[in-house]
Amino acid sequence: MPTWLGTRAQRLRALLIALVMAIIWAVLREGAAALVPFFIGAILVYILIPPVQFLQDRAPRKIRGKRVARTLAIILVYLVVFGLLGGLLSYVVPELITQTQQLVSTVPKLAENLSGRISFDVDALLERIPLAIRSSVEEGVQTTIRAVGDALQTGIEKTVQTVWATVSFIVGMAIVPIWVFLVLSNLAGAQRTFNRMIPPAARGDVHNIVGIIDSLASAYLRGQLILCLVIAAASTILLAALGVPQALLLGTLAGAFEVIPNLGPFIGAIPAVVVTLLVDPIKAVWVALGFVVIQQVENAFLVPRISGRAVRFHPAIVIVLVLVGSEVAGLWGMLLAVPLAAMLRDVARYLYLRTTDRGATPEMAMEILRAQSV
Repeated sequence: MPTWLGTRAQRLRALLIALVMAIIWAVLREGAAALVPFFIGAILVYILIPPVQFLQDRAPRKIRGKRVARTLAIILVYLVVFGLLGGLLSYVVPELITQTQQLVSTVPKLAENLSGRISFDVDALLERIPLAIRSSVEEGVQTTIRAVGDALQTGIEKTVQTVWATVSFIVGMAIVPIWVFLVLSNLAGAQRTFNRMIPPAARGDVHNIVGIIDSLASAYLRGQLILCLVIAAASTILLAALGVPQALLLGTLAGAFEVIPNLGPFIGAIPAVVVTLLVDPIKAVWVALGFVVIQQVENAFLVPRISGRAVRFHPAIVIVLVLVGSEVAGLWGMLLAVPLAAMLRDVARYLYLRTTDRGATPEMAMEILRAQSV
C-alpha cells in the first residue's frame, strides 16, 4: 500500500469525513427551502449582536456579568426593532402599496402621453421625410411606446406579486424571532460547544479562520444595511423635492437595489428615471443628475467608511465578481459573490502564512492579516 495513503486508521477517518460531508451536502440540497428562515435568522443575529453587546456592557454592575443582563439587553433590542417594524407597517408599507397601485394604473396613460409628446416633437422632422418612410417611422414609434408601457406594467405587476409572496413568506416565519433570541442569549454556550468539537491541536487555526469569516461577514452585512437605508432616504428626498410621483416607492426601490455591489446604484436609478421620463422628460434629466450626485457622495464618503474596509476590492473587480456570481448562481450569486470572494482571499492568505517554510504561528498570521487590512 503506498505510504501517501497513510495508515488504515487515517484512511478510515478520511472516508468517514467524506461520507459525513456527502450526507450534509445531500441534506442541505434537499432541504434548502426549509433552511431559508434560518439563513435569514443568521443574518439578523449578525446585525443584532453589536447593539445587544453594547447594552449588556452598560448594564448595572450587579448584573453585568450575569445571564439576566444579556436577556434584558436582547429584550430592549427586540422592543426597538419591533417598534420600528410597527411604524413601518402602520405608515410606510400602506403608503408603498398605495403608490404601487397608482403606478401600475397610470403607466399606460403615461406611456400614451409620452407617445403624444414624441409625435409632436418630431412632426417638423417627419415633414421632411417621404410619406412612406414617415408612416413606417410613426408606426414604429407608436409600437415602441406601447411595448415599453406594456413591459413596464407587466414588470411592475410581477414585481408586486413577488413582493407580496415574499412578505407573506416572511410573516409566516414566526419561528425566526424565537430562534434568534435563543441564539443571542446562549451565544457563549454555543461557542463552548463548538470548541469541544475541535481537536486541541487545530483549535487556534480553526478559531482564527472562523474569526476571519465572522468579522468580514458581520461588517459587510451591517455596512450594506446602512447603505441601503441611507440611499433609500436620500433618493426619496430627492424625488419628493423634484415632485416625482410615487417618490417613496421609487426611493425604496433604489435603496433595495443597493444590496448589489457597485451595479446596484445604476440599476436602482432606472425605475425612477423611466417613470419621470414618462411624466416630464426634462425633469428626468434632473432626476438622473441627482442620482449621479448621490452615487458620487456614496462612493467618496460612505462606502470607504462603511463597507469598503470589509471587502477591500477595486470597483472593477467587484463588477466582475458580481457578473460572474449572477451567471453561476443567479440572484444569490450576485449578492454573495463579493463577500465570499473576500472571505476566500483572507482565509487563503492566512493558510499561506501558516503553511510556508517559515510558517507563522496563528497569532503572528492574524497580526500580519490585520496589518494588511489597514
